[in-house]
Amino acid sequence: MKRLHIQVKGVVQGVGFRPFVYNLAKKLNLTGFVTNTSKGVTIEIEGEKVSEFIEKLKNEPPPLAKIYSIETKELPLNNYKDFEIIESIDDAGFTHVSEDVSICAHCLMELFDPSDRRYLYPFINCTNCGPRYTITTKVPYDRPNTTMAVFKMCPECMREYKDPSNRRFHAQPNACPVCGPQVSLLVKTKEGAKEIENPIKEAIRFIKEGKILAIRGLGGFHLCCDAKNPESIENLRKRKKRSNKPFALMSPDIESIEKFCFVSEEEKKILTSPMRPIVLLRKRTDCLLPDLLAPNNSYLGFMLPYTPLHYLLFYYPEDTFLSFRGSQCSEESLKIMRRFFADAQNDIGKVEILQSLKLPQNDIKRTSAHFEALVMTSGNISEEPIITKNEEVLEKLYNVADAFLLHNREIFMRIDDSVVRELNGKIYFIRRARGFVPKSISLKEELPEVLGAGADLKNTFTLIKSNYAIMSQHIGDMENLETLQFYEEVLKNLKSVYRIEPIALGHDLHPLYYSTQWAKEHAQKRRLQSFALQHHYCHVASIMAEYGLEELFGIAFDGTGYGTDGTIWGSEFLYCTIQNFQRLAHFKPISLPGGENAIKECSRITLSLIDDAFGEDLELIKKLPLTKVLSEEKIRQILRLKKLKQFSPLSSGLGRLFDGVSSLIGVCHYNTFEAEAAIALESLIDSGTEFSEKACYDFNFIENYSKEEILRSDQNDRKQITVDYTPMIKQIIDDFLNGKTVATVSWKFHNTIIKIIMQLSLYFKEKYGFDHVGLSGGVFQNAYLIKESIKVLKKIGLKPLIHLNFPSNDACISLGQAYIVAKRIKN
Repeated sequence: MKRLHIQVKGVVQGVGFRPFVYNLAKKLNLTGFVTNTSKGVTIEIEGEKVSEFIEKLKNEPPPLAKIYSIETKELPLNNYKDFEIIESIDDAGFTHVSEDVSICAHCLMELFDPSDRRYLYPFINCTNCGPRYTITTKVPYDRPNTTMAVFKMCPECMREYKDPSNRRFHAQPNACPVCGPQVSLLVKTKEGAKEIENPIKEAIRFIKEGKILAIRGLGGFHLCCDAKNPESIENLRKRKKRSNKPFALMSPDIESIEKFCFVSEEEKKILTSPMRPIVLLRKRTDCLLPDLLAPNNSYLGFMLPYTPLHYLLFYYPEDTFLSFRGSQCSEESLKIMRRFFADAQNDIGKVEILQSLKLPQNDIKRTSAHFEALVMTSGNISEEPIITKNEEVLEKLYNVADAFLLHNREIFMRIDDSVVRELNGKIYFIRRARGFVPKSISLKEELPEVLGAGADLKNTFTLIKSNYAIMSQHIGDMENLETLQFYEEVLKNLKSVYRIEPIALGHDLHPLYYSTQWAKEHAQKRRLQSFALQHHYCHVASIMAEYGLEELFGIAFDGTGYGTDGTIWGSEFLYCTIQNFQRLAHFKPISLPGGENAIKECSRITLSLIDDAFGEDLELIKKLPLTKVLSEEKIRQILRLKKLKQFSPLSSGLGRLFDGVSSLIGVCHYNTFEAEAAIALESLIDSGTEFSEKACYDFNFIENYSKEEILRSDQNDRKQITVDYTPMIKQIIDDFLNGKTVATVSWKFHNTIIKIIMQLSLYFKEKYGFDHVGLSGGVFQNAYLIKESIKVLKKIGLKPLIHLNFPSNDACISLGQAYIVAKRIKN
């Protein structure tokens, strides 16, 4: 006989952990109690099979639980009479909040079972699925601390909620059509918005008629239309004022997605995971979807349904379905269920359900859905956060949507869909949000409580608590009041949930960033120590944080970042420590005629590149594609502007070189969204193409700085290498004028960048003994560049370190800031 006090920390609330503990204790004839606390889950267990209990606790937790630590302490016997679940305790600690997860297989089966009391109910959920982070107002995670508190459970729901043997035991969003949230459909008329009956069935009809719907979902609104209807897509672009930025898509199953894109086994696993992110997939050459969904882009972003409402939009029955249970389970019912579960590789309960339904293992002809693909793009005004409230969507999107599919379950924390791509069998983040936030990452040591304020583009912030880094969801670009309010709203929430009060913060070096100005003001008001940290240093430091390193040789490639010399950086080879960094190499700076205007008008950068290589050669310029978008007089104006240094800042940002080359060969002359020209350039490279050293352009390494540059440099004791790509520009023009395809030019350009990475990394490895290299920055979201760079670095004996838990773009900056600040304070 033993009695143990057990403290379990991790994601252990709202995931069926207490029922699991209760049932395990009962099975092993153990007595005691289990309770939620603000630190996690506390268990006292007494009996003969305590060791077996601990073993199963570690190795067989509920599917959604993530155990970070289990602490045990032996106590004198107490002679408990039974095992029970007791009231939650708020003991001023902190616990990890679960992420929102997709509907599970059990709930999906019930959703389409006419004999079930939740048949076609859009808010069906259990402890294995449904909303978590978006409805949690504070911890412990109990119903009164969620937005479900206003819905009083009916006797039947309460019975499930209190029954430890039921999978809805303490499922905080538990509800049914009698007592839970409801959907409604408002349609625009001449007299105003009018509510109509049969909301889901009518919503489907509207979409089929080519209408645009605003649909309230898990973390905010989507704007939805039929992805196969070009007119609807064009209307959505016009109304939302969204030029070429790709739209996210949702399909009912993998089979539908495979009609439009290539889907590998690894990509299938990501698509069908409980997180249900948007996955970037290579378009098929015979893809029949309109090009307007993602112009000049060889990838489409697809996701599978993740809420009951999504499934209902695809499968709401024309007629009543037959029951799926027992003798009533017909062959047609089997076909329907086969379709639902064929893709659910990671869905909880799939195997059990397949067995109970006795579904045949051979492939059955699938039942058709209402749509093969729907546009599901964020419901917001351009550059503003996603809208969450019914009254706000009617005000802001009234002229965008034709109808509004609403519900009355409040969204406490807004959150966008996550966007990822597959890289070497793992998730590689583009945007980290729903399904992954607020999951923390474990650091290698306990650190002080600090805040990383983030950058201005693709902003996130990061808080450190104990040995955990907690990054916010994607906030967006810090350029308006609405985004700042969203930032402060999330910061207040995560500080409260995780019981964090930062003693210091880190922010970007750029004095004009909104995030910098906010951070300085916030630090002054709260009397916090603040650190101004260089942008690319923080890119590399974010990898140091993920791998628990004190120093790292890293490469940070992006478009923009304020340098210590006052110029714009973005092609950095850095040696970083916790205390400082050294700039070892970078690309030759490009003059940006007109400053910010050149970032949007890529043709300006192209003219700058040509002028650097050939001088003012108008005859040559006339042979190039940019004359289709620029008049001769405009070209002369830009070249004159380039000579005025006060209006044409220097930038070594590699993203600007991608922009310039894209326009140079006529691929994209204007960025209507960030990195559009670079994405279009990458999209030209054929799938399956690999790096070849023979297919590269020339370049030079220059070690000698001018006196002026040496004086400007903050590393006077070390010669920095400058990469001169002028020979490459000349050869690109030769290739283009000699009839080489733009796809070949793009491939050779990418190969040249990879060769530069390889040669400089090898040089620094031999000179300084580096054996690891970190790769960070938005440019490394280029699929070809990151995959082939990893290969060549391994070939020369270096271990490439890439981001595992966060995006490589500016979203990771806040992690680097927080890590540097916390480590400096601790040290």
